[in-house]
Amino acid sequence: MSKVMIIDDDQDIIDSISMILEANNYTVVAKIDTDNLISAIESESPDIILLDIVFPEDAQAGFKAARKIALQENLKHIPVLILSAVNQLNNLGFSFTENDISHDFMPVSGFIEKPVEPDVLLDKIKSVKKNI
Repeated sequence: MSKVMIIDDDQDIIDSISMILEANNYTVVAKIDTDNLISAIESESPDIILLDIVFPEDAQAGFKAARKIALQENLKHIPVLILSAVNQLNNLGFSFTENDISHDFMPVSGFIEKPVEPDVLLDKIKSVKKNI
């Protein structure tokens, strides 16, 4: 059984994704902010992280968190999937694709757009897990 850490400020998103994952034999832990993120990840030892981008305190908190994780020798092996509705929010004037992944700017394993269909979520997690 794999452990998934969801980091998202929307409790409804956490609840709905948790239901999908738990129904498919994943263990789920969640965090609603990026405070003390490194210690939380070290404590929980997830196999994969689903990370939102935009948090109330900082519109780039998810990117910053992904970079922090990538800099930690003991954590950088954990795949991070960005889970966000940014591509749906046209008023931001930008969007993201798998082509934007880079070691420096966006050190993540992939993207999942909210809202996400259960099959898409599960397939993406399985795909990332195969590559680790």
